[in-house]
Amino acid sequence: MTTSGSVRFSDYDPYTDAVMRDPWPFYAALRRDSPVHYLEQYDTWFLSRFEDIWQATTQDMFTAERGVTPEMVLLKRPPADDPVFSMLDMPRQRDYRRMLAPRYTRRATNELETFIRTEARVLIEPLAANGEFDVYTDYAAPLSARVIGHLIGLPTDLSLQFAQLVEAHFRRHSGQVGASDANNAAMAELMPALMTFIEEQRGKVSEHDTTHIAALLNNEAEGKPLSLGSIVATLFTLLVTGIEVVPLAVANTAVYLAKHPDQRSQLVKDPSLIPLAFDESLRYDQPTNLLGRVVKQEVTIGEKTLRAGQGVMFLWASGNRDEAEFDDADQFDITRRPRRSLSYGHGVHKCIGEHLGRLEGRVLLEELLQVAPDYTCGEGATRVYSEFLHGYHRVPIEFAPTR
Repeated sequence: MTTSGSVRFSDYDPYTDAVMRDPWPFYAALRRDSPVHYLEQYDTWFLSRFEDIWQATTQDMFTAERGVTPEMVLLKRPPADDPVFSMLDMPRQRDYRRMLAPRYTRRATNELETFIRTEARVLIEPLAANGEFDVYTDYAAPLSARVIGHLIGLPTDLSLQFAQLVEAHFRRHSGQVGASDANNAAMAELMPALMTFIEEQRGKVSEHDTTHIAALLNNEAEGKPLSLGSIVATLFTLLVTGIEVVPLAVANTAVYLAKHPDQRSQLVKDPSLIPLAFDESLRYDQPTNLLGRVVKQEVTIGEKTLRAGQGVMFLWASGNRDEAEFDDADQFDITRRPRRSLSYGHGVHKCIGEHLGRLEGRVLLEELLQVAPDYTCGEGATRVYSEFLHGYHRVPIEFAPTR
């Protein structure tokens, strides 16, 4: 692990190998020496402090409609014209988001607990009998694929197939900047499959159907039905957030609890603390590393002038390690009760699935600690290599098998 004192803020570039593997010392250097940091090669500003990100995400000086991912903002590869709620400003966003929002209220999400727990047990019981498995690949990832597939209205086999393609789309290698041919090939396979699924559902879903595909097919936005491209883009967004983020967060939590067995023992003795542990894991090692916008009108942040047309990236993971916001920010502490967090974003684009993510994380960890309270996590734990998503995607554990 690199120490923060051995890097300079001027060394920061989100696509370099050093930053991909260990961004934390670079983030510390940015927060300390250049919190509003400009990189000319991308014509983009990077915000690394909590308060700057918090305030910026509530301002109307930035637009999401020219893209939010590093590919779109940094490499100037804008999204297609088809509207998707995650890349629309208010008030346009409202029509699209409200189609899906009823399934993500706290009450509606709580109604999914029995389904989620049943699916988690179906997965973990045979694994528990072996005394070893991978927390990400064998348990958390397939569970999350089943859950988002259930909400969308996908058959389980199709959900798992799409999950593999999403992971392949975001897979990066050392020296890679932006999507590779292999990444694009995964997308080229996924998109037609989504289109086929959508067309097969036309005329089949009733007005009483509560799945996402029914909501997207049966409702209008901005006074007209959604285009095929808009539905595809929305389902892709739901798949990415539903399939990738929770498994990374759960795998991260498993690693950090293994590194802090005293804190894990507290959870085993008092499972009511598990939600706090999951929230702390999200703060400490946020899976959604960074997202961005484009400046709509000139704005000043930290005595720096951001001009219209320039990109701005919110370094969520850095903000959640900001010493000015969190005491002992670089310490993993399940007893932490912060008054604010950037773990699910902030502002009008705050994650629609916050309650679902917390529920999935809690259930997955409850079931894990029930069957493997004293698991060991060896050297095989590895992190995903990406500028966009962060966290452990290989976490093999061993424990006393259940009978």
